[in-house]
Amino acid sequence: MPPSAASYVGAVEMPEDVRHLLRTCDASKGEPSETPLLDNPAQSAVFRYWSGLPRINGMPNAAAFNPAAVKPWFPSLTVLSLNSPEQISHRLVGTEVTTQLDFELTGANLLDFIPAQTRLQCSRDMHEIGYRPCGWQARHVTRFRSGRISKIETLYLPMHAPHPQPPRILGMHSTHETAGYDVTLDDTVFGAEFDRMIWIDIGFGTP
Repeated sequence: MPPSAASYVGAVEMPEDVRHLLRTCDASKGEPSETPLLDNPAQSAVFRYWSGLPRINGMPNAAAFNPAAVKPWFPSLTVLSLNSPEQISHRLVGTEVTTQLDFELTGANLLDFIPAQTRLQCSRDMHEIGYRPCGWQARHVTRFRSGRISKIETLYLPMHAPHPQPPRILGMHSTHETAGYDVTLDDTVFGAEFDRMIWIDIGFGTP
């Protein structure tokens, strides 16, 4: 684990399977920053709210997150729980996300919607967000089972969960543009391709 992350991971309990994942697989390459870089005012506003939350061991406290404080953007938010390297569950899913997907995502495993060839890498990056901790922003392609192919901008920010629960991740998802249609699609795939990836330093460095 990088020395810059030591002050946080030394203060939380890290499961051995998470420790093994972080040691044996490198995080994806991305641009380092201290704030979101994509021109997305809504995500920047959520980042500012999240940055002002009370912190535990340097990470914003999930218990202090107030949906009413981000009401204009709440329909586009998700909250995930890093249950294990194989299970990243959706605890909360905004109505706009559900409408875009045309199915209920609450309780579903994020990794079930990731291409098989990049599933391990996705888990590695999500655990980097939660256990370093740091933020993450990206523009990527999502393929919907309706046939629509869209470029999506996603912001992920870590939150400290009540003991003994694992870290949580606050997500915000914005449709950037429709990239096309493919009527042969029969399932939804997140992160099919990436245009840009940004790692956000919240005080513990970046990969």
